[in-house]
Amino acid sequence: MKKLYFLSLLLGTSLTFGQSPIITAMIDGPCTGGYPKVCEIYANGTVDFSLYSAQNQTNANTTWGATLDLTPLGTRTDEYVYIIQTGGNTAIATTEFPSITASNSIENAVMNLNGDDRIRIINTATTAVIDQFGVTDVDGTGTSWEWLDTYAIRNNGTGPDAGFTEANWTFGAINLFDTGSGTCTGGTQLQSIVTLGTFTLSTKSFNAIDGLKMYPNPLTGNTLNFSSNANAAMTVQVYDVLGKEVVKGNVTNNTFNTGNLKAGIYIVKITEEGKTATRKLVVK
Repeated sequence: MKKLYFLSLLLGTSLTFGQSPIITAMIDGPCTGGYPKVCEIYANGTVDFSLYSAQNQTNANTTWGATLDLTPLGTRTDEYVYIIQTGGNTAIATTEFPSITASNSIENAVMNLNGDDRIRIINTATTAVIDQFGVTDVDGTGTSWEWLDTYAIRNNGTGPDAGFTEANWTFGAINLFDTGSGTCTGGTQLQSIVTLGTFTLSTKSFNAIDGLKMYPNPLTGNTLNFSSNANAAMTVQVYDVLGKEVVKGNVTNNTFNTGNLKAGIYIVKITEEGKTATRKLVVK
């Protein structure tokens, strides 16, 4: 029974790499009240949103506040869903961004955010962070990632990031939407300024002809070896069975130091020349 339970955890973790929600856009609009406030999420693969929740962290707060169960979004496959600030603002959002509809969005106060605030998606059961926008415990005012009255769009081929990675985002100028933007102000529809629903995530993966090898497995000690036909630069990420990243780094001279991993089962994600692969690793 214990082995079956452990295996189910392992399978669930390995699936998250290809079946995961990813935050792909943040909008702080120009309409009265700062609407529409929108968080766009991409369901990479088939995602059961009943497994996930969204949390926010506002201003200079150092605790994560409002929590939203994402179950109402259902199960989605390779499509976009949206969280919109509560108060009947779906109509505003759908006017400015026609790709947003009542059927692919949810209104909630978790999106009561300004350009200095943060939001993240967690696994509801384990509280592991799946993806995050904004630096934890940091008021974004005056930072390079501030998104006041503008937009932030995730760069293609990046994420999800359990900790905010600013380099994976493109930001509009602060206060971009303040003048002549938004049909609510008699200006240009926001969709003509920033287009939602365009994120793409690379699906290139290793195949047999790439000759990827990882050894020894099971592993004793802390040196893991990698090789491939390309023999190019590799990066490695090691995750525990709950999906938490425990080691990350580059392969040097075909070797990687795993640090002081405890005995158990892990998932290793290998990236080389834009291709990725995941492997099960047993540590003794």
